[in-house]
Amino acid sequence: MFNSTILDVVIGLSFCFFVVSIITSATVEGIASLLKWRAATLLDGVKSLLNDSGTGLAKDVFNSALVNPRAPGNAASTDALTARPSYIDPKQFGNALIDVLKLAPGTVAELQKNIDTKISDLQIRAMLHGMILRTSGDLGRLRDELASWFDASMDRVSGVYKRKVQAWTFLVALTLSVLLNVDTFSIATKLWEQPIVANKITGAQYPSPRSALDALEEIGMPMGWDEATVHRFAGFGGAIMTFGWLISAVSALFGAPFWFDTLQQFVRLRGAGPRADGAER
Repeated sequence: MFNSTILDVVIGLSFCFFVVSIITSATVEGIASLLKWRAATLLDGVKSLLNDSGTGLAKDVFNSALVNPRAPGNAASTDALTARPSYIDPKQFGNALIDVLKLAPGTVAELQKNIDTKISDLQIRAMLHGMILRTSGDLGRLRDELASWFDASMDRVSGVYKRKVQAWTFLVALTLSVLLNVDTFSIATKLWEQPIVANKITGAQYPSPRSALDALEEIGMPMGWDEATVHRFAGFGGAIMTFGWLISAVSALFGAPFWFDTLQQFVRLRGAGPRADGAER
């Protein structure tokens, strides 16, 4: 079975899925950088964490040089920030919040009173009261408590960001699959009929998006649009083609590294088998 047509079909499809994934990943990363998704998601996460609309505690934290050293620190609101970080060190967040609240060494009662005068939100106030009690008013331990609280919340923020990226990955991959006509069923059928196409695929180095796309053309992978394909889509084959595009789009959610490793495994598997002419290696 090592040199069977089935293996060639699997290799061909894996390569197509890899190309879709690597181009999609590069496109989504470019969009994320252009629109500064990471910074925006982090800001929304901190505002949600502090129960702040952006004109109070969150604004003061982001004005701190400990959190946002690239900004001048005089923004009247988070919307007015000239620079927004994409990452905040948890301990620096804790230090910044202590500085913003102007907490100085003192008794538990003094620290809690200071919190009451600086924070109007009852939930945040109660949480800080509890932290001060647990740490006996020690600012170093309080900083660590705040860092742990921030770190735990960032796990949820990361989940929000990943879901957003996955949604865009699917949309970009689907668009790419339609434009290039990466129809899984059509490609599998043609690879079954012409397995020699898959024989041109080797387990070489990890290519760039551009070189991967060029490789598709050089190999002669059965995809793209022509007059016959247009007629097929306009007829009864349209529904099957649409389903094939959806499968290709879903494959991008696994990521380019997954498909590259899969392709390498299958190429090595084929190379370990007997030669097609039956000769010994």
